[in-house]
Amino acid sequence: MPQASSRHIRFRGRSFPVLTLEPELPIEDWFEQLDGLLAQSPAFFAKKSIVIDLAKLTLEPSQLSELLENLSRRGIRVMGLSGVDPSWASDELPPILAGGRATPQPPAEADSVKDAGPGSLTSSEEAAFKDIAKSLGSDGATGVKSAAPAPSAAPLILLEPVRSGQSIYHPEGDVTVIGSVASGAEIMAGGSVHVYGTLRGRAMAGAYGEKRARIFCRRLEAELLSVCGVYLTAEEISANMQSQPIQAWLDNETVKIARLD
Repeated sequence: MPQASSRHIRFRGRSFPVLTLEPELPIEDWFEQLDGLLAQSPAFFAKKSIVIDLAKLTLEPSQLSELLENLSRRGIRVMGLSGVDPSWASDELPPILAGGRATPQPPAEADSVKDAGPGSLTSSEEAAFKDIAKSLGSDGATGVKSAAPAPSAAPLILLEPVRSGQSIYHPEGDVTVIGSVASGAEIMAGGSVHVYGTLRGRAMAGAYGEKRARIFCRRLEAELLSVCGVYLTAEEISANMQSQPIQAWLDNETVKIARLD
């Protein structure tokens, strides 16, 4: 009789990008800020892989359960925990994760961009913005100073507009949209976000820890801007920046916006 072939179950270790929430004390204030974000963008965490990092909190197991229940009521599905005692692992809790790390960045270059003024672009960003802006009938960004070039990474270039309901994820580098981003659409990039049209949806640059990332758009009508996890909702964006060509960047844990004139 022929010998039956054996079957194998394959196990492989793989890494996937996730969003990490880092609750801080006082927890009531943190939830208030979270509710403010969800009021502006109810679908912000929908269909995303979420990990909760509790390293900044000192919790008892019962308090952890309460925290997870509060997140669940807000529609936030938690796929894993970090920063907690591994002995807490149980069937009632999400898996406890270890070894996670943010996207690395060279500190010297990060410092140079942190000190850059509102008009500062990298040389590649300046050239790209000028080229696209000219094709749209404008002189583009002028009078800018060149900063240190960004690290090489494969960009994602979208030649069509991003429609409402679409979510674009690109953790490896920049995302460039040759068109507009509709309301209800979402761009999440490990690097910078470039929109050579109207940005009406949500743009998240440096979503995996890159503090040098920036957001550029031809016309700002965004629902939300975020750089390295620090965000501005539509209500927090200054009226004189609306409907303008802008760039946004992170400065001392604050998202700054400046016109590109």
